[in-house]
Amino acid sequence: MLAHLVCAIIESMDRPDRMDDAWRQFIDGDRGDSGERTLGFAIVKIAAGLLAIITVVGFVVLWPTGATRESSQERLNVLGIPSQFQRAQVVSVDEGPCSTAGALRCLAVDFLLESGPDAGATFRQEFSPGGFTPEFDPGRQVVLSYRPPGGTVLGAIDVPCSFATDLVCRELNVLIGGDPGTVITYEVASDQPEAQLLAGDLVTVNLIEGEGGEVELLGVSIPTMATQYQFADFHRRPLLLAVLVAFAVAVVALGRWRGLAALAGLAVSLAVILVFVVPAILDGRSPVWVAVVGSAGIAYVALYMAHGFTKKTTVALLGMVGALILTAILSAIVVALADFSGLVSDDSGLLTFFPGIDVRGLLLAGVVLGAAGALDDVTVTQASAVWELKAANRELGSGELWRRGLRIGRDHIASTVNTLLLAYAGAALPLLVLFVLSSQSLGDIANSEVVAVEIVRTLVGSIGLVAAVPLTTWLAALIAGEEGKAGGRAVA
Repeated sequence: MLAHLVCAIIESMDRPDRMDDAWRQFIDGDRGDSGERTLGFAIVKIAAGLLAIITVVGFVVLWPTGATRESSQERLNVLGIPSQFQRAQVVSVDEGPCSTAGALRCLAVDFLLESGPDAGATFRQEFSPGGFTPEFDPGRQVVLSYRPPGGTVLGAIDVPCSFATDLVCRELNVLIGGDPGTVITYEVASDQPEAQLLAGDLVTVNLIEGEGGEVELLGVSIPTMATQYQFADFHRRPLLLAVLVAFAVAVVALGRWRGLAALAGLAVSLAVILVFVVPAILDGRSPVWVAVVGSAGIAYVALYMAHGFTKKTTVALLGMVGALILTAILSAIVVALADFSGLVSDDSGLLTFFPGIDVRGLLLAGVVLGAAGALDDVTVTQASAVWELKAANRELGSGELWRRGLRIGRDHIASTVNTLLLAYAGAALPLLVLFVLSSQSLGDIANSEVVAVEIVRTLVGSIGLVAAVPLTTWLAALIAGEEGKAGGRAVA
């Protein structure tokens, strides 16, 4: 109840005339204007409380331990995927003969490192001119991927070469990873630079995944800037920060305290995804359950932070969670019947190298998370519409509120479904252009997994949205209709 009062007071700070309503709501609790306790809202509060308990238990059971994080980092090295990035600045750009093939022309770009262990040093990388090569201008900020040395030489001895016993090779014992790590033996010809390595030297390791998932050493090399650094992208953080600030200012300027609360809810949503959803999936938890529990947790925090501890918010919450569960069930059935492999992109293919990650389950989780944002909008709008109808005409009962609210919901759902379609089509637009260029029929395009997945996401997500409208409207009409008809404003 104290949280109810605080949230109501915060909401009323931008409207002083509502301060009395905050105190009255705190005192009355779940009473209607007549002073009698409303049975419907008592049941709704119990249901919301039970769902909260289930959500908390889900977070506890599915909470990531990070047990697979170290092995996943090792596999990133196996795949050659960088996990560290450093800032740099373009110093100069020159076009001339390539260093590896003088008959060809290359762009030689010098980068001045501004962060990392080699800050202050200059790194040169060559690019083929034209095509997909970015346009480099002196002074432009960029980001370079960085591969730190992945191994330490423990010792080296002279041994007969395995490929020619009459020759002498250098056998290196290399420690890969931290304590305790893995010791791998590597043989190098005595005329190679790596033969001069001594105990304690750091080396760059090239790994492969052998049979049975065991990591094998493909080769070692002396770390150089050419083997450790590569151009990754341009530095866009200042621009992104400026856009973020502009967005926050616009939201707060219009929404004031409620807009600020909405931004806090947005931050919580992002934190749940990065701290719980993604690590839990990486730990091998069921992506579907993780997505449902994570979305429910986001709904509780974001809805109550943005809209306060009110009847309207609780009704919207129950409608959202109910529709999420339905969406998860339907998506699981459809994905199973469609025989999706889950390998719809290069990123999905890379995930198959990480044991325990259910790639196909990620499709289901994507459907649930994608629908959660739209469900937030639909359920809150429907609940608000019903309470505004009640406030405009205190004589309206539950039945009439249901009918009028559903008419509003039909218009809302029509526009929302189209929004989902355009959002998914926009994300897959380059792919659709390629399909059109290939002159494939509409049926062939729809049948391909990469397009069929987007179709399923749109249709199943839309079914969840459609279901949320009558469910939320019915609950809102039931609760709002219980409130007294004798004057006063409906208590949302």
